[in-house]
Amino acid sequence: MSGPRVIIGDWQAVPATNRLIGPDGEVEVEPRVMDLLMLLASKPGEVFSKTEIADALWGDVHVNDDALARSVFKLRKALGDDARNTRYIATVPKRGYRLIAEVSHSPVPAHTAEGPAANRFGRVHWVGLAACLIILVAGLVFFSSNTSTPTEGTSPAASDERIARADGFYSQFTRIDNEAALQLYQSVLDEAPDNAAALAGLSNALTQRVIRYQGKSEGDADRTTLTQAIESGWLQSDEAVARLDRAIALARQATEIDPSHARAWRALGLALAARQDFEAAERAYERALIINPDDWGTMINLSELAALMGEPARSTPYLEQAWTAMDRSYQSDPVAIRPWHSEVGLAIAEAKVASSQPQDAELWYRRVLALDPLNAEAVRGLTALLRQYGDTEAANELCRDLARATDEAC
Repeated sequence: MSGPRVIIGDWQAVPATNRLIGPDGEVEVEPRVMDLLMLLASKPGEVFSKTEIADALWGDVHVNDDALARSVFKLRKALGDDARNTRYIATVPKRGYRLIAEVSHSPVPAHTAEGPAANRFGRVHWVGLAACLIILVAGLVFFSSNTSTPTEGTSPAASDERIARADGFYSQFTRIDNEAALQLYQSVLDEAPDNAAALAGLSNALTQRVIRYQGKSEGDADRTTLTQAIESGWLQSDEAVARLDRAIALARQATEIDPSHARAWRALGLALAARQDFEAAERAYERALIINPDDWGTMINLSELAALMGEPARSTPYLEQAWTAMDRSYQSDPVAIRPWHSEVGLAIAEAKVASSQPQDAELWYRRVLALDPLNAEAVRGLTALLRQYGDTEAANELCRDLARATDEAC
């Protein structure tokens, strides 16, 4: 495994590939967990405050203490560290965390470039190297995901075009569009059975068919979320289990053909989550984020998964990360992002209201309205807060503007 390494106690950290090599083998970690380790290793023994860590790892995204604690927990778990008898990551009460293991740097392997640049953490630009590799891998995903070797007489361009069309149908999230996507993905696989993109797409569409559209009696309410499908009891039926097992098998096949295909790992995570194998689903989702740290769809899925795992405090930070990732990616993929952007912002705002953080909620409602000025739910949420503050005039003006433009009332 190439790339500069940092020796930390009994472990060798390879930031470029987000791997830890120890006495018992290798462990792959999330990019943010590796960033945390490299931050602490940049100044061994020194205490990093929670604020310093949050600024370094999340930037401008507001995160709560639970999100930071979760990253520390994952790092300790990867290192085999015990918080009660720690050898690596020490908690300094009311101050933060510090690395207590010895740190040294191994030379760059002969076949890799030398002379790493200066780093925001102070020594070597480990995080930058990891980011460069991830960008490279993401680029390979773009080209390799739809270019599995076709059978004789099949045009790769024709397969790519059908997959793109299928992706467009799938992203509409209606029953008829999902069925159209299924047929298109299957038509590609009939000609090129090892096309990872088509396998991942077929897995996704089959899982969505089970979650949203199947197992419903006449008069049942529409299901739009995995949570609703689980609560309905349908996913525990033998029929649903068999169909989800097929989706899992297809997604696994896609990851084996192309391990750098982020969407294949996300498809696997969704199918495993529907089968209620939440821990395995989380691992698959995390693998998708290692390949593509801006995979906002995976972040949204992780948000719902955290709530299903009984850890609701982890849910909102994932949505905040998804919002930021969508901001970064909007110009390159506006059609896919636009329907989700406002919904994610509204979900964050509502979570802030529920956790008695009205000022944060107001900020998120205003963020939604800055991008989607006639979003009725954002207007209603913001006006409710303004009335709580006693600013009735501003609330009424927002309602009048909404009514004039859309005929909707607050």
